[in-house]
Amino acid sequence: MTLQNISLSLSLAQGNLILEALAERPFKQVFELIGELNQQAQMNFSVSAVEHDLGQFVLHPNQLRLILEVLGEMPYNRVHRLLHSMHQQMQEAKAGE
Repeated sequence: MTLQNISLSLSLAQGNLILEALAERPFKQVFELIGELNQQAQMNFSVSAVEHDLGQFVLHPNQLRLILEVLGEMPYNRVHRLLHSMHQQMQEAKAGE
């Protein structure tokens, strides 16, 4: 069974929070994902983008798994809105299948 990529809308601020969480891990565990996120961010956001601007990010399930893992290591009060938004988007995508 092939796992399908997952598309999520993330704000610039949410993306920065994910990058901050990934930066706490050893480089060899996260460098590919950080590079992929940066590449997608460059396509999604202009230089004049502000924190609440949204961009569409496409993630492999393994990438999403790592993101959720590192966010789970951060203080709850910093990540709960992001996790709720990601969960809601995944539920909506599942319902639309």
